[in-house]
Amino acid sequence: MDGDIPIRFLIVLAMDGDSSEVRISRLAPAYYLFRDAHAEVVLATPSGGFPDLTSELRQTTHPEPSTRRFLDDRAARDDLADTLHLGQIVTEDFDAAFCIGLSGPLWLADGVAATIRTFLTLGKPVAIVPGKHLDITPEGASAGLLILGDSESSTLLSAHALLKVALERRNAPATAN
Repeated sequence: MDGDIPIRFLIVLAMDGDSSEVRISRLAPAYYLFRDAHAEVVLATPSGGFPDLTSELRQTTHPEPSTRRFLDDRAARDDLADTLHLGQIVTEDFDAAFCIGLSGPLWLADGVAATIRTFLTLGKPVAIVPGKHLDITPEGASAGLLILGDSESSTLLSAHALLKVALERRNAPATAN
């Protein structure tokens, strides 16, 4: 990657309420796409610490190569075990956000939705997977770009789109307003 400062991605695991959509099999493809592009990846949850994904961690077989890679990667498991609390996130420090498991109104005042809203208000791109039951009204994506996906391939496709946008924005020449 060009430049001295790497692109920084925040991956938010929306562990509020029904967290059945938050799985390592959704995290791993995006995590490794960003890491393999030499980007910095920071994981966050609403309460910080270790998200409860123990049932998936204990499985011995996983069909997805990126999930097996994640489970075999001590540094990745350490990243997962030590996620940041959303209150520790300084949105300006990141180029983009990837959110897994957010549903409901995007324009809420607190929690995961507030973090995503801040990214969008600052004009930063955000991908949300799976995007079920997501209500983006009344403000839509604001000044940012919102990428939604809801199929099995959405995680990787959304991550590719987010990486491409972040790289293009980083490499775009500065323009005068």
